[in-house]
Amino acid sequence: MFIGNLQELDDILLHPLIAAVLRDFVATNADVLELPKGKTDLTVPAQFAPADMPKDPLFMIVSMDTSQLVTERRAEFHDTYLDIQLLLSGEEWIGIGPHTVELDRADNPHPDLYFMDEPSTTYVGLQPGDFVVIAPGELHTPLCTLTEPGQLRKIVFKVHKDLLK
Repeated sequence: MFIGNLQELDDILLHPLIAAVLRDFVATNADVLELPKGKTDLTVPAQFAPADMPKDPLFMIVSMDTSQLVTERRAEFHDTYLDIQLLLSGEEWIGIGPHTVELDRADNPHPDLYFMDEPSTTYVGLQPGDFVVIAPGELHTPLCTLTEPGQLRKIVFKVHKDLLK
């Protein structure tokens, strides 16, 4: 897991594809709060395109959500996609860990979304402009609050793990 802020993109070491996705997003979206909710397919930069391109290699999901108390959220992980979770407005706490996941013990209600009833071991607070990079297999609990539920707007960029080889 990696945590950063859009203002620091030139000063932090990221995988080149992750940096390219974030830089392209910043360069092409002047008013991020006006982006429509939902899924948008993104173009894979040519230098990162594998010969055997996976289905749905790169996309983003814009959402408006209400945070929930940490005791009300379940931990989740993904097997196929890396997440870049970018907070646009509001405040969000993301739970991290424990650092072991077991596919055979996880609920799998949607493709590449697994839930476990493991409490997170650490929480990280995000403000607008902050992002978290979550690798496949890393257990995390998004959309949390430590106090009162509130509205937040975020983007989750989904990067197929085959693009990171």
